[in-house]
Amino acid sequence: MNKQQKNYIKAVVGFVLAAIILGAGIMTALYLMREEKGMENLMAPVLKRLIAGTLLFGLTVCWRHFFKKSVSKAAGLIVIVLLSLFFAWHISGIPQEKALKPQNVNLEKAEFRGYEINGNHFFIKEARPFIKYKMQSSKIANVKVYFAEPVAQDTDVKISYQTKEKPTYEQNPRVWANIKKGEKIAFGEVDATGITRIKVRFGSKIGQQFVLDHIELNANYRERVQKKQITMIIYFMMFLLMPACYLLLSHAVELQKRTDQNKILKVLSFPFGLLVPIALFITLLACSMVAWLKSTCGDVSFSIIVLQLTSPIKGTDSGVINSIIKTGIIPPLLVTLTISIVYLIMVRVLYNLEDLPVKKVPAWTKICLEIILLIALVGTIQVQGTKVGMWEYIKSVQEKTDFYEKYYVNPAKTKLDFPSQKRNLIYIFMELMESSYADQEDGGIMDDNYIPNLTKLAKENINFSDKADGKLGGPTCLEATAYTVGGMVAQTAAINLKLHNSGSMFGNFLPNLTTMGDILNKEGYQQVFLCGSEGDFAGRDTYFTSHKDFHIEDYNAAKKEGFIAPDYKVFWGHEDEILYKRAKKQLEQLSSSDKPFNLTMLTVDTHFPRGYKCRLCKDKYNRQYANVIACADQQVYDFVEWIKKQDFYKNTTIVIAGDHTTMVDTSDPIWSNLNDNYKRTVYNTIINADCTYKENVTGNRDFSTMDMFPTTLAALGVQIDGNRLGLGTNLFSGQKTLPEKLGRGYINQELKKNDKKYNGFY
Repeated sequence: MNKQQKNYIKAVVGFVLAAIILGAGIMTALYLMREEKGMENLMAPVLKRLIAGTLLFGLTVCWRHFFKKSVSKAAGLIVIVLLSLFFAWHISGIPQEKALKPQNVNLEKAEFRGYEINGNHFFIKEARPFIKYKMQSSKIANVKVYFAEPVAQDTDVKISYQTKEKPTYEQNPRVWANIKKGEKIAFGEVDATGITRIKVRFGSKIGQQFVLDHIELNANYRERVQKKQITMIIYFMMFLLMPACYLLLSHAVELQKRTDQNKILKVLSFPFGLLVPIALFITLLACSMVAWLKSTCGDVSFSIIVLQLTSPIKGTDSGVINSIIKTGIIPPLLVTLTISIVYLIMVRVLYNLEDLPVKKVPAWTKICLEIILLIALVGTIQVQGTKVGMWEYIKSVQEKTDFYEKYYVNPAKTKLDFPSQKRNLIYIFMELMESSYADQEDGGIMDDNYIPNLTKLAKENINFSDKADGKLGGPTCLEATAYTVGGMVAQTAAINLKLHNSGSMFGNFLPNLTTMGDILNKEGYQQVFLCGSEGDFAGRDTYFTSHKDFHIEDYNAAKKEGFIAPDYKVFWGHEDEILYKRAKKQLEQLSSSDKPFNLTMLTVDTHFPRGYKCRLCKDKYNRQYANVIACADQQVYDFVEWIKKQDFYKNTTIVIAGDHTTMVDTSDPIWSNLNDNYKRTVYNTIINADCTYKENVTGNRDFSTMDMFPTTLAALGVQIDGNRLGLGTNLFSGQKTLPEKLGRGYINQELKKNDKKYNGFY
């Protein structure tokens, strides 16, 4: 065996090894990021691209080294180009797309429920009407619903389906194809294979009428194929790029000899070994972290991201940290290492093929890679920063506003008249509890009511709602209030919580702010903050001890007091079952005193993304989060019923409120009914309030969680001069809230800006 043959063998071994390492690295990274999607479905498209690229690269190597005659070289080049075209055509999905020809649903064979039908006229006579159609289809791309006449009002069109693998509608995502008033076509994109039955619902209110023309599957055939053709061209260029780069490198021997002696190029290429991997890692990290944030938390405000990044990590649920590490950090690190190793192997493959003695990366290629990756890094930061609102945030904090000067009412300078017999307050912050968890008939968005007891409490007591029909509703979260500590500050101080220019608030938490805790402390209240997690997470203990003299009963206190073992920890600390036991003991102690009390407590079991399923939770639903919510609903109801039996109840007001709306995990089927027309609101109910109000002030309100501050005091029988505190309005008064006066969009924009009066709270 001669030297050239040995070099060929080394090159083949190195090439195969690089392909295996690259495939394994990418597969592992994707598996870590999206394990729940299933390994088989995840691997297939990536493996197709990898196999195609590997085959083309190998053919190019053979073409260069084994095809000596001009005719054979020309034939080989044609084969490489044609194979690139074939792979691009197949992987782009054009064959599958062309098979999806438009077809109309045969309404004569369909099953109807809830509609009274007269020809093409549909009249809704029952809640949740639908049209079911049994079918056999390899794939459906979209669904179009054509109406013969323009619809008389904005209408929800819901499309759901069953497949062979997932035989129930609940297991598959729902698609919303909403249609505006005056329009005649509703369009919904459906991407599913193996569909056995499809269900379409247009309209939901009894009495609505429609004139249906037809329902079309796989519409927009020409547009779909054109999109795939563009995708094919992109893949074709990518597949040709790999052999082209190899040929360029293999013909650059003389260029290498000249550039390796250039001192300037040597200096520029010097940081290659450090700069390129770092730039690659940061680029991939930015993409993976934004993907994790979007899938786990939804469209969260960037100001919240900043506050969470500056918060102490102590006390954070290990599941959240593990999720970030597993899906956000390890995959980009793994891919960076994989690409670096593959690059080094391929450099040696190239040198073996070209029989070059030098075993180093040419300086000019280092510089090219540095430039390419730096451009990619800058572009990635620009794109990903836009996705999370970073640039908008940077712009807004540089802008000045006098919003607080105009609309903030200082509680310290407002006349507050307490009743002669001061009422006790039990304020229950329920983690991520929102009205959406009720069924659609009760004002939520779920098919089943996961919070029947909370719905009952709201109907039997006071529920401030954004809805006009008496259904369950609540306040929205304004800028920088849609997270736990921000939500608590909003409901107890009526301001949003944002990072001050001088640094974090956690060492000195808004010392110049007057909160509900300050007011009740001045009136002689005993105050306790009770939670099942570590109190110092996100500075919650600092906030309550600063405003004012709260006794902190957190997870660590539970260990000291013997409620749990010293090494006991589940989820964020301990479950809510233990929290309610501790709350009962605290109430027994507080009520034994002649002083009024304020017990503020925070539950945790319903924390995103899936909640904590304790021993009390039943498996009523096929989704963990649904079972956790239902369990939390039962536990808080039982706790309220226990309170009602106590002697102190007659002089006690109970407020139950979500701390903020949940971080929507879009991959969880629980949110399959969510659409842009539904406004998600925070749950609220006030039990045993001591105030008079007109009945019509509780419904059809546009308000925020900030309005809970003065409203809670009013529920305790406090007379508030002007009925406003902070940025909140006493809802019992019937006065317009700031969202009703100014609009939430304008308020949110102003709350992002740099405000001199707000900075004065620090």
